[in-house]
Amino acid sequence: MRVYNLLNYQVEVEKSIFLNAINAQKPIAITLEGEIIEGEQNTLPAQPYIFVGKPKSLVGSTLIKPTPLAKILGDDYEVKDNGNKISIYAGRAWQEVLKANEPFYLYHDGTSDGITEFSDKELDDLIWYSCEFSINYREVAEFLEENLEGILICVESEKPYHFNGCAYVDNIEEARKKAFEFIKDTLKKRIEDKKIELNNLEDEEEEALKFFGLI
Repeated sequence: MRVYNLLNYQVEVEKSIFLNAINAQKPIAITLEGEIIEGEQNTLPAQPYIFVGKPKSLVGSTLIKPTPLAKILGDDYEVKDNGNKISIYAGRAWQEVLKANEPFYLYHDGTSDGITEFSDKELDDLIWYSCEFSINYREVAEFLEENLEGILICVESEKPYHFNGCAYVDNIEEARKKAFEFIKDTLKKRIEDKKIELNNLEDEEEEALKFFGLI
């Protein structure tokens, strides 16, 4: 997966396109590559976004004050005019980025709670079985990050260490297949190494091994 750490990444957007979208005062989405798509969140293509929503107004109205360009996407975003480009920094807007991507990401990962679920039911069901042998969300997610095409958007700092991220996979069918095979191969090796005793299984463990076709 490609990793975008928002603390050291800025999205570049064509200035004329950005200003046209702002002046239209309609809901938009901005991708990590700087593409602007018009539409509500429930109509957007499934891909990662840096911003989803209706921008504020540069000109204002009789009831609303105009908003400076720097805060046109919200108080936690930083927007800068760089000539023919607009730069968008979202390193302080993690909650907004997370909300923007909630319908699309496979999982959310944080320093405090870690990964608690996969949004895809088939993948989530795999963990229901694999957890009987302590193969958890973290282990499967790390495998997917190393072996699948996709994007991990995050804010990660070293001192003190802090991480929040959400992952998007390009091909969910491939993710399901590879995760299944990864868990199956891991369990198979444990059986071969005598770390799993087939003659001393709990009912749930037996059910899990049957699910992965190992008994």
